[in-house]
Amino acid sequence: MTRWHILTALLCGAVLAISRDTGQFGWLALAACVPLLVMALRAPRPRDVALLLFVPAWMGEAGPMWFYGRLLPMVYGLAVAQALVFMLAALFMRALYRRFPAGVAPLGFAAMLAAIDYLHSLVSPNGSFFALGYTLVDVVPLLQTAALAGVAGLSFLAAVIPAGLAILYVRPRDLSGTLAWSVPVLAVLAYGVWQLAQPAGPTVRIALLSDDRYAGRVFNHPEAAPEVAAAFARQVAAAAAHAPAAIVVPEKILAAGTVLAPPAGSVIVAGLDGPAPQGGRLNIAALYRPGAPVDTYLKKRMVPGYEADYVRGTGELVTRLGDVHAGIAICKDMDFAQDLRLYGRRDVGLMLVPAWDFDRDAYLHGRMAVVRGVENGFAVARSASQGLMTLSDAHGRIVAERRTAHDPGILVGDLPTGRGGTVYSRIGDVFAQVAVAAWLVLLALLAWRWRRVQDRPARRM
Repeated sequence: MTRWHILTALLCGAVLAISRDTGQFGWLALAACVPLLVMALRAPRPRDVALLLFVPAWMGEAGPMWFYGRLLPMVYGLAVAQALVFMLAALFMRALYRRFPAGVAPLGFAAMLAAIDYLHSLVSPNGSFFALGYTLVDVVPLLQTAALAGVAGLSFLAAVIPAGLAILYVRPRDLSGTLAWSVPVLAVLAYGVWQLAQPAGPTVRIALLSDDRYAGRVFNHPEAAPEVAAAFARQVAAAAAHAPAAIVVPEKILAAGTVLAPPAGSVIVAGLDGPAPQGGRLNIAALYRPGAPVDTYLKKRMVPGYEADYVRGTGELVTRLGDVHAGIAICKDMDFAQDLRLYGRRDVGLMLVPAWDFDRDAYLHGRMAVVRGVENGFAVARSASQGLMTLSDAHGRIVAERRTAHDPGILVGDLPTGRGGTVYSRIGDVFAQVAVAAWLVLLALLAWRWRRVQDRPARRM
């Protein structure tokens, strides 16, 4: 371990800190990983490079630790776990490189990281949070891979590209090693360009409302419920001048039982909070339509440590905006691909999402919802207290966006809807399951080869 290696690792860690799991500059993570993987490939022994891999990977989790550390201390343990996974994956790639054709190494590295992201999402109370694939959310042509393979496909791409570049640097004349990873990347890039050229569904006008002065007010001060309701009734009246098809009000901003009058030709989806009749609390998205009873959607996925006493929902809610099927979900629900796939299978073209972020994580968490839209072919209209108001189309392009503040805010935009029914929404996590199988097979082959090497001296004796 030389001084140059240490400086390189720290520089890579600094770049990862502003890209990995921050929601911004994610594409920089692709470049930052290349020197680390080159060092892993060239190291004489695994122990010579293990720390050089772990430290910058841990630095790359600076975003989540900054966003959530003071609120959810478990994030520090998750950051260590993420760094260990990267270190082990890089050492796995090194082992493959030394025992198989060069092209196997980047594919194995990517399969391992995609597999672990997928397995983690199945058991984590945070769903697909921390998945490597979110680094590609602003690389829109590659983002279209989510419509085929979900966020696991994005994680595979985000790993195979730097791993392949590392192989190319170490073995520049190995054509088969280069083709093994570059052909799949170019294929999905061509698919992404083609997908972006496809026509969108009907355009609908959406109004997103916010006012951070009232975030959490009805929970901490129930007596303020009439004041908050009156404030948002005024915002609804102001939004009516824009003739929106739908108005979205943030999560838990109004008290349960609040009645809002939607303008003619509009619906309102508003976040409500209140006690449940059987005990605990309810986190509700209420759907108000002119001349119709109020429908309600109950949040399914709760924030660990903050919403333990909330009653979980079990169903979906779909309405119509003209010719478009519109689904409703709440904030953290959008972190769980398997739940949103249920809307994709119903050919929903638009999701209306009340949300409430942690301020610092606004970009990161909002972009996760964008990925759900690409996975399932629907546009997303998300209005978050202490976060972002975002309109994104079914290809993940941001149509309009605005930061919330401590005053009334409105974002109005004409949003092209999606057509629903992507490959991913139909077949689910098949790609992720193939990645798990490929990783396990390569592990077994490595173990078999290692055992053969260990047995050779004994046979000679």
